[in-house]
Amino acid sequence: MNQWTKRAGALAALTVLISGTAACGSSSNNNGGNSNAAANAGNTSATTNDTSTSNSSNTTNNANTSANQPAAEPVKIRFAGWGDPSEKEVFTKLIKSFEEKNPNIKVEYLHIPDDYVGKMNTILAGGDAPDVFYVPDGDFGRWVSQDLLQPIDEYLSTSNIDTSDMWESSLLRYRYDGAVTGKGNLYALPKDIGPTVLYYNKDIFTKMGVPFPSAENPMTFDQLLETAQKLTVKNGDKVTQYGMGPIWWEGFVLGNGGQFLSEDKKEFLLNSKEASDALQFAVDLAHKYNVVPDSRALKAMNDGQMFETGKLAMMIQGRWMVPTYRKLKFDWDVAPLPTNGKWAGWSGSVGLGIYSKSKQKDAAYKLVEYLGGPEGQKEQSLMGFAIPSFKSMASTDVFLQPGQKPEHAEVFIKAAQNEIPGPWTNLPNAKWWDMLNQNLGPMWEAKKPAADLLNELKPKIDAAIKEGNPAIFK
Repeated sequence: MNQWTKRAGALAALTVLISGTAACGSSSNNNGGNSNAAANAGNTSATTNDTSTSNSSNTTNNANTSANQPAAEPVKIRFAGWGDPSEKEVFTKLIKSFEEKNPNIKVEYLHIPDDYVGKMNTILAGGDAPDVFYVPDGDFGRWVSQDLLQPIDEYLSTSNIDTSDMWESSLLRYRYDGAVTGKGNLYALPKDIGPTVLYYNKDIFTKMGVPFPSAENPMTFDQLLETAQKLTVKNGDKVTQYGMGPIWWEGFVLGNGGQFLSEDKKEFLLNSKEASDALQFAVDLAHKYNVVPDSRALKAMNDGQMFETGKLAMMIQGRWMVPTYRKLKFDWDVAPLPTNGKWAGWSGSVGLGIYSKSKQKDAAYKLVEYLGGPEGQKEQSLMGFAIPSFKSMASTDVFLQPGQKPEHAEVFIKAAQNEIPGPWTNLPNAKWWDMLNQNLGPMWEAKKPAADLLNELKPKIDAAIKEGNPAIFK
């Protein structure tokens, strides 16, 4: 999933600072007649053969009748998604395989590599969207609350998909009960799940005599600071090698026991001590301890370029970077996100949704079932950029890929077990989230303490939650 795009626009504001954040109406069966037509065509042929055997005088007439009957036209559906050339290649292959197994369905693949969400918003507003399309978890709430996605529970009830073998956190982010996400009907099948982890340059650790991070136990915040300080190199006042990359702060909040919203999702809680302390620590890593590049340093070279050129010892990323990093000339591995307790953090995901106005919903679900099912998941996992949606498959060599980096691929599995959907998935209307990110600049620039800024923002964000999501207050 190269993406993640993935952290989508929700995290765009974090590039200002030390955040390196840049990663699917009622059910209907509209094409049943088409599938029945194919079945009936087969039955007609069988009947003709029986008749010709018992009454040879009718053979010519029946043959002519059969020849005059037009073959059933295949159902045509459209499928849209993004992805780099390697992902496009995999999905082109999967679609071809799907069509071979379903000769009565033809799929037009619309590959949208740039500004996918913006272009899809325009297409959806036009009322003629693809039958099946990628649904980023951060955009699910808006699209489902606008009645643009088809619930798939009825299809799943007769499907071969075993949802009990899928990551629960990947499924719940595509549920909606008419008021909040995370509950109610399922509107998309996960294409993948992408937990976030700590990547580190093993060559730098070895060169500087610093022990590798544990693959079993997360570093505490204090241990992270100590390790980053040992790995940071200065030439006078200029930092030539940073110990740690920009902080994806949402994971730090969760790792320190903080919350973004209350359990009923009606109240903003990021101003709590646990959350504001985590944010202040993220700020201090850049501005107080100088072990993380600040916004000025990132203008010259972004965090990805720093890591790939050996100027950054550790950074936070998702599984989607594995294919790229396997081409690097230095040795690297992964470890859990730093926390002040148990494993914690956020994972991203992309769903496979069906357009609510599709005229071929049965055929559309067949494609969703195939891409989100075992065969589609296997092909994506073999590429290295995604964890399969099925837990049983994640524990096999299909995902673990022994002999290839990272050595400790199981870190991704445990992360998927313990990380939750990002906060941008919490409510159908994410205006509150946008407002938060648009106003964090003074904190990231170390001009205002995290606690003070978050206390100031709380009443405004509480109002935005209520204004954008009135259904949860009824």
